[in-house]
Amino acid sequence: MLNLRLVLLGGALFASAPAWAQSYQVRQGQLPYAGHTQASVNVVVDGTEDETRDFLQSYMKSSQRLSFRGGLAGLLGKKPVLAAKQVSGTSIASRTVDIYAATTALTDSTTEVALFGGFGDKVTSTYFSPDLTPAPFKQLESILTKYAPAARTNFYRQQVADAEAKIAAIDKEKEKLNRHADATRANTAANLKRIEELLRQNEANAITLSQDSVQLVNNGLLREAGVKLLERRRTRLSIVTP
Repeated sequence: MLNLRLVLLGGALFASAPAWAQSYQVRQGQLPYAGHTQASVNVVVDGTEDETRDFLQSYMKSSQRLSFRGGLAGLLGKKPVLAAKQVSGTSIASRTVDIYAATTALTDSTTEVALFGGFGDKVTSTYFSPDLTPAPFKQLESILTKYAPAARTNFYRQQVADAEAKIAAIDKEKEKLNRHADATRANTAANLKRIEELLRQNEANAITLSQDSVQLVNNGLLREAGVKLLERRRTRLSIVTP
Protein backbone atom coordinates (compact mmCIF):
# COMPACT_ATOMS: atom_id res chain seq x y z
CA MET A 1 0.00 0.00 0.00
CA LEU A 2 1.28 3.40 -0.89
CA ASN A 3 2.21 5.57 2.04
CA LEU A 4 0.48 8.77 0.95
CA ARG A 5 0.58 12.19 2.46
CA LEU A 6 -0.32 15.51 0.93
CA VAL A 7 2.33 18.22 0.86
CA LEU A 8 1.38 21.61 -0.52
CA LEU A 9 4.41 23.67 -1.44
CA GLY A 10 4.16 27.41 -1.12
CA GLY A 11 0.40 27.17 -0.47
CA ALA A 12 -0.30 26.14 -4.10
CA LEU A 13 -2.07 22.90 -5.02
CA PHE A 14 -0.86 22.91 -8.61
CA ALA A 15 2.70 23.86 -9.42
CA SER A 16 1.73 24.49 -13.03
CA ALA A 17 -1.72 26.02 -13.10
CA PRO A 18 -1.23 29.26 -15.07
CA ALA A 19 -4.11 31.70 -14.82
CA TRP A 20 -4.14 32.02 -18.60
CA ALA A 21 -4.77 28.28 -19.11
CA GLN A 22 -7.46 27.84 -21.72
CA SER A 23 -10.61 26.14 -20.56
CA TYR A 24 -11.10 22.52 -21.65
CA GLN A 25 -7.57 22.25 -23.07
CA VAL A 26 -5.86 19.17 -21.60
CA ARG A 27 -2.18 19.66 -20.79
CA GLN A 28 0.54 18.10 -18.70
CA GLY A 29 1.29 19.52 -15.30
CA GLN A 30 2.83 18.85 -11.92
CA LEU A 31 1.65 19.04 -8.35
CA PRO A 32 3.19 18.32 -4.95
CA TYR A 33 1.87 15.07 -3.46
CA ALA A 34 3.24 12.35 -1.17
CA GLY A 35 6.39 14.33 -0.60
CA HIS A 36 7.26 14.58 -4.29
CA THR A 37 6.31 16.53 -7.34
CA GLN A 38 3.97 14.24 -9.27
CA ALA A 39 3.29 14.41 -12.98
CA SER A 40 -0.36 15.04 -13.78
CA VAL A 41 -2.73 15.80 -16.61
CA ASN A 42 -4.71 18.97 -16.06
CA VAL A 43 -7.71 20.70 -17.54
CA VAL A 44 -9.59 23.88 -16.63
CA VAL A 45 -13.38 23.64 -16.81
CA ASP A 46 -16.24 26.02 -16.16
CA GLY A 47 -18.14 25.56 -12.91
CA THR A 48 -17.63 25.91 -9.19
CA GLU A 49 -15.31 23.50 -7.46
CA ASP A 50 -18.15 21.66 -5.72
CA GLU A 51 -20.09 21.28 -8.97
CA THR A 52 -16.96 20.11 -10.77
CA ARG A 53 -16.13 17.51 -8.13
CA ASP A 54 -19.68 16.16 -8.16
CA PHE A 55 -19.74 15.72 -11.94
CA LEU A 56 -16.17 14.40 -12.02
CA GLN A 57 -17.03 11.60 -9.60
CA SER A 58 -20.25 10.78 -11.47
CA TYR A 59 -18.53 10.78 -14.87
CA MET A 60 -15.57 8.68 -13.80
CA LYS A 61 -17.79 6.11 -12.16
CA SER A 62 -20.10 5.74 -15.16
CA SER A 63 -17.54 5.94 -17.98
CA GLN A 64 -14.33 4.62 -16.41
CA ARG A 65 -15.57 2.50 -13.51
CA LEU A 66 -13.44 4.61 -11.18
CA SER A 67 -15.23 5.17 -7.88
CA PHE A 68 -13.53 8.21 -6.40
CA ARG A 69 -13.78 8.85 -2.68
CA GLY A 70 -12.39 11.57 -0.48
CA GLY A 71 -8.74 10.95 0.22
CA LEU A 72 -6.30 12.79 2.43
CA ALA A 73 -7.60 16.10 3.72
CA GLY A 74 -6.39 19.14 1.87
CA LEU A 75 -4.25 21.78 3.53
CA LEU A 76 -4.60 25.56 3.49
CA GLY A 77 -8.32 25.36 2.74
CA LYS A 78 -7.93 23.02 -0.27
CA LYS A 79 -10.44 20.29 -1.01
CA PRO A 80 -9.41 16.69 -0.19
CA VAL A 81 -7.79 14.75 -3.02
CA LEU A 82 -10.18 12.16 -4.48
CA ALA A 83 -8.84 8.63 -4.65
CA ALA A 84 -9.80 5.41 -6.44
CA LYS A 85 -7.57 2.79 -4.81
CA GLN A 86 -6.63 -0.73 -5.93
CA VAL A 87 -8.53 -0.52 -9.21
CA SER A 88 -8.10 -3.34 -11.70
CA GLY A 89 -9.45 -4.08 -15.15
CA THR A 90 -9.11 -0.53 -16.43
CA SER A 91 -7.88 0.80 -19.75
CA ILE A 92 -5.04 2.51 -17.91
CA ALA A 93 -2.91 -0.55 -17.24
CA SER A 94 -3.16 -4.31 -16.92
CA ARG A 95 -1.93 -4.05 -13.33
CA THR A 96 -3.83 -2.70 -10.34
CA VAL A 97 -3.69 1.09 -10.19
CA ASP A 98 -4.41 3.91 -7.81
CA ILE A 99 -5.91 6.98 -9.48
CA TYR A 100 -6.17 10.40 -7.87
CA ALA A 101 -8.08 13.54 -8.79
CA ALA A 102 -7.31 16.95 -7.33
CA THR A 103 -9.37 20.08 -7.88
CA THR A 104 -8.76 23.72 -7.16
CA ALA A 105 -10.96 26.76 -7.77
CA LEU A 106 -9.25 29.27 -10.05
CA THR A 107 -12.16 31.71 -9.93
CA ASP A 108 -15.72 31.66 -8.66
CA SER A 109 -16.77 29.94 -11.88
CA THR A 110 -13.74 27.99 -13.12
CA THR A 111 -12.01 24.96 -11.65
CA GLU A 112 -8.84 23.08 -12.52
CA VAL A 113 -8.93 19.28 -12.47
CA ALA A 114 -5.74 17.23 -12.23
CA LEU A 115 -5.50 13.47 -12.67
CA PHE A 116 -2.47 11.49 -11.55
CA GLY A 117 -1.86 7.99 -10.34
CA GLY A 118 0.42 5.04 -9.87
CA PHE A 119 0.54 1.30 -9.75
CA GLY A 120 -1.56 0.15 -6.84
CA ASP A 121 0.37 -2.92 -5.69
CA LYS A 122 2.11 -3.16 -2.36
CA VAL A 123 5.55 -3.72 -3.83
CA THR A 124 6.21 -0.57 -5.78
CA SER A 125 5.29 3.07 -5.30
CA THR A 126 5.74 4.15 -8.90
CA TYR A 127 3.71 7.17 -9.91
CA PHE A 128 2.85 7.65 -13.56
CA SER A 129 4.95 10.04 -15.58
CA PRO A 130 5.27 10.74 -19.31
CA ASP A 131 8.91 9.56 -19.22
CA LEU A 132 8.92 6.47 -16.96
CA THR A 133 5.39 5.16 -17.64
CA PRO A 134 4.29 6.73 -20.92
CA ALA A 135 1.50 4.22 -21.69
CA PRO A 136 -0.63 4.64 -18.50
CA PHE A 137 0.15 8.36 -18.44
CA LYS A 138 -1.13 8.59 -22.01
CA GLN A 139 -4.30 6.79 -20.89
CA LEU A 140 -4.82 9.40 -18.18
CA GLU A 141 -4.57 12.07 -20.88
CA SER A 142 -7.11 10.17 -22.96
CA ILE A 143 -9.51 9.92 -20.01
CA LEU A 144 -9.27 13.64 -19.28
CA THR A 145 -9.60 14.47 -22.98
CA LYS A 146 -12.92 12.60 -23.02
CA TYR A 147 -13.96 14.13 -19.71
CA ALA A 148 -13.41 17.74 -20.86
CA PRO A 149 -16.23 17.92 -23.48
CA ALA A 150 -18.53 15.99 -21.14
CA ALA A 151 -17.80 18.56 -18.43
CA ARG A 152 -18.53 21.37 -20.89
CA THR A 153 -21.83 19.78 -21.91
CA ASN A 154 -22.73 19.25 -18.26
CA PHE A 155 -21.90 22.87 -17.42
CA TYR A 156 -24.07 24.33 -20.16
CA ARG A 157 -26.81 21.80 -19.48
CA GLN A 158 -26.77 22.97 -15.87
CA GLN A 159 -26.78 26.58 -17.04
CA VAL A 160 -29.89 25.83 -19.11
CA ALA A 161 -31.49 24.01 -16.19
CA ASP A 162 -30.76 26.94 -13.87
CA ALA A 163 -32.25 29.38 -16.39
CA GLU A 164 -35.31 27.16 -16.82
CA ALA A 165 -35.68 26.96 -13.04
CA LYS A 166 -35.54 30.76 -12.79
CA ILE A 167 -38.16 31.12 -15.51
CA ALA A 168 -40.32 28.50 -13.80
CA ALA A 169 -40.01 30.42 -10.53
CA ILE A 170 -40.94 33.66 -12.32
CA ASP A 171 -43.93 31.95 -13.97
CA LYS A 172 -45.00 30.54 -10.63
CA GLU A 173 -44.81 34.00 -9.07
CA LYS A 174 -46.72 35.37 -12.07
CA GLU A 175 -49.51 32.81 -11.53
CA LYS A 176 -49.60 33.72 -7.85
CA LEU A 177 -49.84 37.43 -8.69
CA ASN A 178 -52.56 36.75 -11.29
CA ARG A 179 -54.58 34.75 -8.76
CA HIS A 180 -54.18 37.52 -6.21
CA ALA A 181 -55.15 40.14 -8.80
CA ASP A 182 -58.22 38.10 -9.83
CA ALA A 183 -59.25 37.74 -6.20
CA THR A 184 -58.76 41.48 -5.65
CA ARG A 185 -60.81 42.33 -8.75
CA ALA A 186 -63.57 39.94 -7.65
CA ASN A 187 -63.56 41.48 -4.17
CA THR A 188 -63.64 44.98 -5.68
CA ALA A 189 -66.58 44.03 -7.92
CA ALA A 190 -68.40 42.55 -4.94
CA ASN A 191 -67.73 45.70 -2.93
CA LEU A 192 -68.99 47.92 -5.78
CA LYS A 193 -72.12 45.81 -6.08
CA ARG A 194 -72.63 46.07 -2.35
CA ILE A 195 -72.06 49.83 -2.56
CA GLU A 196 -74.69 50.10 -5.30
CA GLU A 197 -77.12 48.12 -3.16
CA LEU A 198 -76.38 50.35 -0.19
CA LEU A 199 -76.85 53.49 -2.32
CA ARG A 200 -80.21 52.20 -3.53
CA GLN A 201 -81.10 51.35 0.05
CA ASN A 202 -80.09 54.85 1.13
CA GLU A 203 -82.24 56.38 -1.60
CA ALA A 204 -85.18 54.28 -0.43
CA ASN A 205 -84.44 55.28 3.16
CA ALA A 206 -84.40 58.96 2.16
CA ILE A 207 -87.86 58.61 0.58
CA THR A 208 -89.14 56.80 3.66
CA LEU A 209 -87.69 59.52 5.91
CA SER A 210 -89.38 62.20 3.81
CA GLN A 211 -92.70 60.39 4.02
CA ASP A 212 -92.26 59.87 7.74
CA SER A 213 -91.50 63.57 8.17
CA VAL A 214 -94.74 64.52 6.41
CA GLN A 215 -96.65 62.04 8.51
CA LEU A 216 -95.03 63.41 11.65
CA VAL A 217 -96.17 66.91 10.71
CA ASN A 218 -99.69 65.64 10.07
CA ASN A 219 -99.57 63.69 13.29
CA GLY A 220 -98.57 66.84 15.15
CA LEU A 221 -101.45 68.79 13.63
CA LEU A 222 -103.90 66.02 14.46
CA ARG A 223 -102.62 65.86 18.02
CA GLU A 224 -102.91 69.61 18.41
CA ALA A 225 -106.52 69.50 17.14
CA GLY A 226 -107.23 66.56 19.36
CA VAL A 227 -105.85 68.35 22.41
CA LYS A 228 -108.05 71.39 21.70
CA LEU A 229 -111.08 69.12 21.26
CA LEU A 230 -110.26 67.38 24.52
CA GLU A 231 -109.99 70.67 26.38
CA ARG A 232 -113.37 71.85 25.06
CA ARG A 233 -115.07 68.64 26.09
CA ARG A 234 -113.52 68.75 29.54
CA THR A 235 -114.81 72.29 29.90
CA ARG A 236 -118.30 71.27 28.92
CA LEU A 237 -118.12 68.30 31.24
CA SER A 238 -117.18 70.53 34.14
CA ILE A 239 -120.16 72.84 33.43
CA VAL A 240 -122.72 70.12 33.38
CA THR A 241 -121.35 68.21 36.30
CA PRO A 242 -123.32 69.08 39.55
